Amino acid sequence: MTDEENKIIKYIMLTQIKGLGPITQNALLDLFGSVEECFEAGCEDIMRADISNIIGRKRTISFVEQRDEVSIRNRSEQVLKDAESSGIRIVVREDADFPKRFKNLTDMPILLYVKGNLKINGYRESAGIVGSRRCSQEGKIRAIDIALEAVKNDIAIISGMAKGIDSYAHTAAIKSEGYTIAVLGNGADICYPKEHDKLYSAIAEQGCIVSEYPPGTQPRQYYFPKRNRIIAALSDSLYVIDAGRNSGTESTVEYARRYGKLVLM
Repeated sequence: MTDEENKIIKYIMLTQIKGLGPITQNALLDLFGSVEECFEAGCEDIMRADISNIIGRKRTISFVEQRDEVSIRNRSEQVLKDAESSGIRIVVREDADFPKRFKNLTDMPILLYVKGNLKINGYRESAGIVGSRRCSQEGKIRAIDIALEAVKNDIAIISGMAKGIDSYAHTAAIKSEGYTIAVLGNGADICYPKEHDKLYSAIAEQGCIVSEYPPGTQPRQYYFPKRNRIIAALSDSLYVIDAGRNSGTESTVEYARRYGKLVLM
Protein backbone atom coordinates (compact mmCIF):
# COMPACT_ATOMS: atom_id res chain seq x y z
CA MET A 1 0.00 0.00 0.00
CA THR A 2 1.37 3.43 -0.96
CA ASP A 3 1.87 6.38 1.38
CA GLU A 4 -0.94 8.21 -0.43
CA GLU A 5 -3.34 5.31 0.13
CA ASN A 6 -2.38 5.14 3.80
CA LYS A 7 -3.03 8.87 4.15
CA ILE A 8 -6.48 8.57 2.55
CA ILE A 9 -7.35 5.58 4.75
CA LYS A 10 -6.49 7.63 7.85
CA TYR A 11 -8.78 10.41 6.63
CA ILE A 12 -11.55 7.87 6.13
CA MET A 13 -10.88 6.45 9.61
CA LEU A 14 -11.39 9.89 11.15
CA THR A 15 -14.84 10.00 9.54
CA GLN A 16 -15.63 6.46 10.74
CA ILE A 17 -14.86 7.02 14.43
CA LYS A 18 -18.11 7.24 16.40
CA GLY A 19 -18.72 10.48 18.23
CA LEU A 20 -16.60 12.64 15.94
CA GLY A 21 -18.39 14.98 13.55
CA PRO A 22 -16.83 17.32 10.97
CA ILE A 23 -16.19 20.09 13.52
CA THR A 24 -14.16 17.74 15.73
CA GLN A 25 -12.42 16.14 12.74
CA ASN A 26 -11.31 19.54 11.47
CA ALA A 27 -10.23 20.58 14.96
CA LEU A 28 -8.03 17.49 15.32
CA LEU A 29 -6.37 18.13 11.96
CA ASP A 30 -5.78 21.77 12.91
CA LEU A 31 -4.35 20.80 16.30
CA PHE A 32 -1.93 18.16 15.03
CA GLY A 33 -1.12 19.59 11.63
CA SER A 34 -1.59 16.38 9.65
CA VAL A 35 -3.76 13.29 9.58
CA GLU A 36 -0.68 11.12 10.15
CA GLU A 37 0.15 12.95 13.37
CA CYS A 38 -3.44 12.48 14.59
CA PHE A 39 -2.80 8.74 14.61
CA GLU A 40 0.83 8.82 15.70
CA ALA A 41 0.68 11.29 18.60
CA GLY A 42 1.04 9.77 22.06
CA CYS A 43 -2.04 9.38 24.22
CA GLU A 44 -0.63 11.78 26.81
CA ASP A 45 -0.29 14.48 24.14
CA ILE A 46 -3.85 13.94 22.97
CA MET A 47 -5.26 13.97 26.50
CA ARG A 48 -3.54 17.16 27.58
CA ALA A 49 -5.91 19.82 28.87
CA ASP A 50 -5.83 22.27 25.97
CA ILE A 51 -6.96 19.62 23.47
CA SER A 52 -9.79 18.48 25.74
CA ASN A 53 -10.87 22.11 26.11
CA ILE A 54 -11.06 22.54 22.34
CA ILE A 55 -12.86 19.35 21.27
CA GLY A 56 -14.27 18.24 24.62
CA ARG A 57 -13.09 15.49 26.93
CA LYS A 58 -15.76 13.01 25.81
CA ARG A 59 -14.77 13.35 22.14
CA THR A 60 -11.09 13.23 23.02
CA ILE A 61 -11.59 9.92 24.84
CA SER A 62 -13.67 8.55 21.95
CA PHE A 63 -10.86 9.36 19.53
CA VAL A 64 -8.12 7.85 21.72
CA GLU A 65 -10.10 4.67 22.32
CA GLN A 66 -11.10 4.10 18.70
CA ARG A 67 -8.22 5.35 16.54
CA ASP A 68 -6.33 2.04 16.70
CA GLU A 69 -9.30 -0.29 16.30
CA VAL A 70 -8.65 -2.89 13.62
CA SER A 71 -12.32 -2.97 12.64
CA ILE A 72 -12.26 0.75 11.77
CA ARG A 73 -9.07 0.32 9.77
CA ASN A 74 -10.55 -2.65 7.88
CA ARG A 75 -13.79 -0.81 7.21
CA SER A 76 -11.89 2.22 5.92
CA GLU A 77 -9.75 0.09 3.62
CA GLN A 78 -12.95 -1.40 2.20
CA VAL A 79 -14.37 2.10 1.62
CA LEU A 80 -11.26 2.95 -0.41
CA LYS A 81 -11.62 -0.23 -2.46
CA ASP A 82 -15.31 0.44 -3.06
CA ALA A 83 -14.53 3.97 -4.20
CA GLU A 84 -11.85 2.80 -6.62
CA SER A 85 -14.10 0.12 -8.10
CA SER A 86 -16.90 2.70 -8.57
CA GLY A 87 -14.68 5.23 -10.31
CA ILE A 88 -14.85 7.58 -7.33
CA ARG A 89 -11.91 9.70 -6.25
CA ILE A 90 -11.48 10.66 -2.61
CA VAL A 91 -10.36 14.30 -2.29
CA VAL A 92 -9.05 15.20 1.17
CA ARG A 93 -8.66 18.51 2.94
CA GLU A 94 -5.01 19.00 2.06
CA ASP A 95 -5.40 18.31 -1.68
CA ALA A 96 -5.01 21.23 -4.09
CA ASP A 97 -8.46 20.71 -5.62
CA PHE A 98 -10.28 20.45 -2.29
CA PRO A 99 -12.74 23.39 -2.35
CA LYS A 100 -11.13 26.62 -1.18
CA ARG A 101 -14.64 27.86 -0.42
CA PHE A 102 -14.62 25.49 2.58
CA LYS A 103 -11.81 27.44 4.21
CA ASN A 104 -12.67 28.79 7.68
CA LEU A 105 -15.97 26.87 7.71
CA THR A 106 -15.43 24.48 10.61
CA ASP A 107 -18.42 22.23 9.86
CA MET A 108 -17.30 21.23 6.37
CA PRO A 109 -16.35 17.59 5.64
CA ILE A 110 -12.65 16.74 5.75
CA LEU A 111 -12.99 14.65 2.59
CA LEU A 112 -15.24 14.38 -0.44
CA TYR A 113 -16.16 11.43 -2.62
CA VAL A 114 -16.07 12.73 -6.17
CA LYS A 115 -17.27 11.26 -9.45
CA GLY A 116 -16.13 13.48 -12.30
CA ASN A 117 -13.88 16.52 -12.37
CA LEU A 118 -13.77 18.66 -9.23
CA LYS A 119 -12.52 21.98 -10.56
CA ILE A 120 -14.57 24.48 -8.56
CA ASN A 121 -11.37 26.26 -7.48
CA GLY A 122 -10.88 27.30 -11.09
CA TYR A 123 -14.09 29.34 -11.06
CA ARG A 124 -14.11 32.92 -9.84
CA GLU A 125 -17.84 32.73 -9.16
CA SER A 126 -20.41 30.04 -8.40
CA ALA A 127 -24.19 30.12 -8.19
CA GLY A 128 -26.35 27.73 -6.22
CA ILE A 129 -29.81 27.19 -7.70
CA VAL A 130 -32.29 25.37 -5.47
CA GLY A 131 -36.01 25.21 -4.96
CA SER A 132 -39.21 23.25 -5.14
CA ARG A 133 -39.43 19.72 -6.48
CA ARG A 134 -42.95 20.55 -7.66
CA CYS A 135 -42.19 23.90 -9.18
CA SER A 136 -44.33 26.14 -11.33
CA GLN A 137 -43.73 26.70 -15.03
CA GLU A 138 -42.51 30.19 -14.16
CA GLY A 139 -40.09 28.71 -11.63
CA LYS A 140 -38.77 26.27 -14.20
CA ILE A 141 -38.17 29.05 -16.72
CA ARG A 142 -36.45 31.20 -14.09
CA ALA A 143 -34.12 28.36 -13.03
CA ILE A 144 -33.15 27.72 -16.65
CA ASP A 145 -32.63 31.41 -17.40
CA ILE A 146 -30.44 31.92 -14.33
CA ALA A 147 -28.34 28.87 -15.18
CA LEU A 148 -27.91 29.91 -18.83
CA GLU A 149 -26.91 33.44 -17.88
CA ALA A 150 -24.46 32.10 -15.29
CA VAL A 151 -22.81 29.73 -17.77
CA LYS A 152 -22.53 32.58 -20.28
CA ASN A 153 -20.52 34.45 -17.63
CA ASP A 154 -18.35 31.42 -16.75
CA ILE A 155 -20.05 30.86 -13.40
CA ALA A 156 -20.27 27.33 -11.96
CA ILE A 157 -23.73 25.97 -11.15
CA ILE A 158 -24.26 24.19 -7.81
CA SER A 159 -27.38 22.19 -6.88
CA GLY A 160 -28.59 18.91 -5.40
CA MET A 161 -29.91 16.90 -8.40
CA ALA A 162 -33.39 16.71 -6.89
CA LYS A 163 -36.53 16.77 -8.99
CA GLY A 164 -37.81 20.13 -10.14
CA ILE A 165 -35.66 23.26 -9.86
CA ASP A 166 -32.40 21.38 -9.19
CA SER A 167 -32.72 19.19 -12.27
CA TYR A 168 -33.66 22.11 -14.54
CA ALA A 169 -30.62 24.09 -13.39
CA HIS A 170 -28.24 21.17 -13.90
CA THR A 171 -29.73 20.31 -17.30
CA ALA A 172 -29.48 23.90 -18.53
CA ALA A 173 -25.83 24.03 -17.47
CA ILE A 174 -25.04 20.74 -19.21
CA LYS A 175 -26.83 21.67 -22.45
CA SER A 176 -25.03 25.02 -22.61
CA GLU A 177 -21.68 23.28 -21.99
CA GLY A 178 -21.21 24.83 -18.58
CA TYR A 179 -19.79 23.36 -15.39
CA THR A 180 -22.11 22.04 -12.70
CA ILE A 181 -21.73 20.22 -9.39
CA ALA A 182 -24.42 17.98 -7.90
CA VAL A 183 -24.12 17.48 -4.14
CA LEU A 184 -25.84 14.27 -3.04
CA GLY A 185 -27.36 13.09 0.23
CA ASN A 186 -26.18 9.53 -0.46
CA GLY A 187 -23.11 7.79 -1.86
CA ALA A 188 -21.66 9.30 -5.05
CA ASP A 189 -22.10 5.92 -6.75
CA ILE A 190 -25.89 6.00 -6.31
CA CYS A 191 -28.23 7.93 -8.60
CA TYR A 192 -31.09 9.40 -6.58
CA PRO A 193 -33.77 9.88 -7.69
CA LYS A 194 -33.39 6.88 -10.00
CA GLU A 195 -35.14 8.55 -12.92
CA HIS A 196 -32.26 11.02 -13.15
CA ASP A 197 -29.84 8.38 -14.38
CA LYS A 198 -29.12 10.21 -17.66
CA LEU A 199 -28.66 13.52 -15.85
CA TYR A 200 -26.42 11.83 -13.27
CA SER A 201 -24.20 10.42 -16.05
CA ALA A 202 -24.06 13.77 -17.85
CA ILE A 203 -23.07 15.64 -14.69
CA ALA A 204 -20.37 13.07 -13.89
CA GLU A 205 -19.05 13.43 -17.45
CA GLN A 206 -19.14 17.21 -17.80
CA GLY A 207 -19.07 18.38 -14.18
CA CYS A 208 -18.94 16.33 -11.02
CA ILE A 209 -20.96 14.45 -8.45
CA VAL A 210 -19.96 15.18 -4.85
CA SER A 211 -20.84 13.50 -1.55
CA GLU A 212 -19.44 13.33 1.96
CA TYR A 213 -20.87 9.81 2.31
CA PRO A 214 -18.98 6.61 1.39
CA PRO A 215 -19.96 4.59 -1.69
CA GLY A 216 -23.02 2.44 -1.11
CA THR A 217 -24.63 4.86 1.37
CA GLN A 218 -28.36 4.87 0.67
CA PRO A 219 -30.32 8.15 0.78
CA ARG A 220 -31.82 8.96 4.17
CA GLN A 221 -34.05 11.89 5.05
CA TYR A 222 -31.65 13.25 7.67
CA TYR A 223 -28.70 13.26 5.22
CA PHE A 224 -30.24 15.96 3.04
CA PRO A 225 -30.14 18.90 5.49
CA LYS A 226 -26.45 18.08 6.01
CA ARG A 227 -26.00 17.90 2.24
CA ASN A 228 -27.50 21.38 1.98
CA ARG A 229 -24.69 22.98 3.97
CA ILE A 230 -22.24 21.85 1.28
CA ILE A 231 -24.41 23.35 -1.47
CA ALA A 232 -24.44 26.62 0.49
CA ALA A 233 -20.69 26.56 1.09
CA LEU A 234 -19.86 25.93 -2.58
CA SER A 235 -22.18 28.74 -3.75
CA ASP A 236 -21.05 32.36 -3.75
CA SER A 237 -24.67 33.34 -4.36
CA LEU A 238 -27.77 31.23 -3.78
CA TYR A 239 -30.91 31.52 -5.93
CA VAL A 240 -34.03 30.15 -4.25
CA ILE A 241 -36.98 29.44 -6.56
CA ASP A 242 -40.56 28.39 -5.71
CA ALA A 243 -39.55 27.23 -2.22
CA GLY A 244 -42.48 26.85 0.17
CA ARG A 245 -42.40 27.26 3.92
CA ASN A 246 -40.89 24.35 5.84
CA SER A 247 -39.30 23.01 2.66
CA GLY A 248 -35.85 21.42 2.64
CA THR A 249 -34.58 24.51 0.86
CA GLU A 250 -34.94 26.49 4.10
CA SER A 251 -31.92 24.76 5.60
CA THR A 252 -29.84 25.67 2.54
CA VAL A 253 -30.85 29.31 2.97
CA GLU A 254 -30.00 29.22 6.68
CA TYR A 255 -26.54 27.82 5.98
CA ALA A 256 -25.93 30.30 3.16
CA ARG A 257 -26.74 33.23 5.41
CA ARG A 258 -24.60 31.79 8.20
CA TYR A 259 -21.68 31.53 5.79
CA GLY A 260 -22.17 35.09 4.55
CA LYS A 261 -23.41 34.16 1.08
CA LEU A 262 -25.74 36.31 -1.03
CA VAL A 263 -29.27 34.84 -1.00
CA LEU A 264 -31.65 35.80 -3.81
CA MET A 265 -35.27 34.76 -3.36
